[in-house]
Amino acid sequence: MALISREVWWLRPPQPGQNEADLHWGFLEIYSDRPPVFVDDRPTAEQMAARKSCRHFPKDDEA
Repeated sequence: MALISREVWWLRPPQPGQNEADLHWGFLEIYSDRPPVFVDDRPTAEQMAARKSCRHFPKDDEA
């Protein structure tokens, strides 16, 4: 079992009007030989600031 990627990720995508403080955060781990896994381990502030993905937060009028 080889870990390919471990990224800061939300448990559920944000709904219109939500911001990052409203969400349940953890890590998405992607392995070479099994499905992706959500790890319920709160990222640090530094990890949140450096994340590459999960940056789209829909506005109320995008619903």
